[in-house]
Amino acid sequence: MTRKEFINQIAPLAQKAYKTLGKVHPSVCIAMACVECANGNAGSVKHNSLLGQKVGTGKTATKYWSGKFFTSKTKEEYTVGVHTTIKAAFRAYDSFEQCIFNYYELLNTNLYKKVSADANYETQMQQIKDCGYMTSSTEVNSVISIIKKNNLTKYDFNNQSKADSSVPNKDIPIDDYPITKIGDRNLWVVLLQQGLNRYGYKLNIDGIFGINTFNCVVAFQGSKNLKKDGIVGKKTWNALCS
Repeated sequence: MTRKEFINQIAPLAQKAYKTLGKVHPSVCIAMACVECANGNAGSVKHNSLLGQKVGTGKTATKYWSGKFFTSKTKEEYTVGVHTTIKAAFRAYDSFEQCIFNYYELLNTNLYKKVSADANYETQMQQIKDCGYMTSSTEVNSVISIIKKNNLTKYDFNNQSKADSSVPNKDIPIDDYPITKIGDRNLWVVLLQQGLNRYGYKLNIDGIFGINTFNCVVAFQGSKNLKKDGIVGKKTWNALCS
């Protein structure tokens, strides 16, 4: 499998997992998979293992992992430049999609709480390394290089949303927009954040309805003499999109 073929196969899965679980840019996930499983050509791929997730305690991030595993030799770089071969237990999956969702699930645990959803892909990759995902001293740069050379940021949610400020579906009347509230992660939140920014707010357009988006919604509602509950319903959507 060529790198391009591998990227084309897993990019939609990374985007799907991001839209469901958020945080890590799809470009980071895609490029890490390229490194971790040699563009889909490593032996681990027969176990649908693309991202090198180890079993660990077996109690963390288990919603998208059934408990299956395999053992394999791997090289760890505990000291820069010194590679130690060990035998480790790695998570096995029923599909590429399950593996990628488990990756996102893992990166959303407390083990990786220092990984910031608002960071760019370069910073996110370094944060993942700092949290202990890998011991390799070269993987951060390798991943960044793959992202740049293959223009993987085109798969990132932020870039897609900034390229198109229209509604997710042009045929949907504003009055039929869904109620959107804190905790939501979808294209409607992207539309909301774009609309708020047109009124002078300075939100990171990430499709995640977090506390910053909530506070801006409350402020906007106050400026339009609407109920300041932070919930974006028909009246708030109409005021925002008018």
